Amino acid sequence: MKINDRLLYLKHPDSDEPAEFFIENHYLVDKHSGRKYPVIDEMIDFAGINIDDGDAIHDPKSTFFKLNTWFSRNIDGKILMSIFAGGGVGFMRAKKKIKTWLQEAAKDKTLFLEPEDKSLLSFIGRENCLSVEDLASKNVLPAPKDYPDVSAAMGTIPVKSNSFQNIISYFVIEHVKDPRQHFKELARILKPGGYLILGGPGDVYPSHRVPYNYFNIIRFGYYEMIKENNLELVEEYYPAKSWMSILYLCYTTLVRNSLYNKNQITKGLQLLIFIISLVISPLLNALALLLDWITPFDKKVYSLYLVLIRKKAE
Repeated sequence: MKINDRLLYLKHPDSDEPAEFFIENHYLVDKHSGRKYPVIDEMIDFAGINIDDGDAIHDPKSTFFKLNTWFSRNIDGKILMSIFAGGGVGFMRAKKKIKTWLQEAAKDKTLFLEPEDKSLLSFIGRENCLSVEDLASKNVLPAPKDYPDVSAAMGTIPVKSNSFQNIISYFVIEHVKDPRQHFKELARILKPGGYLILGGPGDVYPSHRVPYNYFNIIRFGYYEMIKENNLELVEEYYPAKSWMSILYLCYTTLVRNSLYNKNQITKGLQLLIFIISLVISPLLNALALLLDWITPFDKKVYSLYLVLIRKKAE
């Protein structure tokens, strides 16, 4: 979505007072109040994050740490959501389900919160999507080319009420200090009759983006927030059931453990374990799928949760 097209959807992050925005000298300016927000690399910064040239990662001098930084930026996410990572099939199934829901329900512009999965962004179409990301909740700032449309806090999203027919909030809610407020914001922004695709951790999921991982909400917590905001649960989906979830926890513990960051020797050990995992993960994913298929699922051990929610028409 081009920068001028975004302005129709925006409001002040902390109030609903009338606003008329325009871009001037790399700032978003409100004509009425005179308030200004920086525009950095086509991103409107409502959160006041001091973003430099994108080199926010300070690489240690050792080769393995530099390699790890490059890997994290360019490859890690793709492998994690593939058959080459233990439990990665769960993320693959989640993405497939989101695409199915978008095909069935999406008829208009989409608000995409934390759009880290560029394949989903491409599937929606960049011109059909306004994206919002809270850079303050990240350990690593993205490179400038990866900046979203808007940087803002997820508890006070600077988007007008009843303005989007589709919203995707995928692995966001666990990073918000007040998940109920985040849910309330999503309900406010959604058009009557519109759809919210919400995804996040289930009752077993490892901490990530530490220390900005505050809550893992199980399905009953989602049910409560849906009810509180007078929304309708259309469908829920468990991309990773018990055995797939257990496999992902094992993979995280063995391969992605942050204790490997102690020195270059331990980083070398991590590299060796990672290479071995690439070979055996497809077989382990197949085994986990088989076990999930033959084992009764009581919705008590799951790492990923997806739900399609509808805002009731007025």
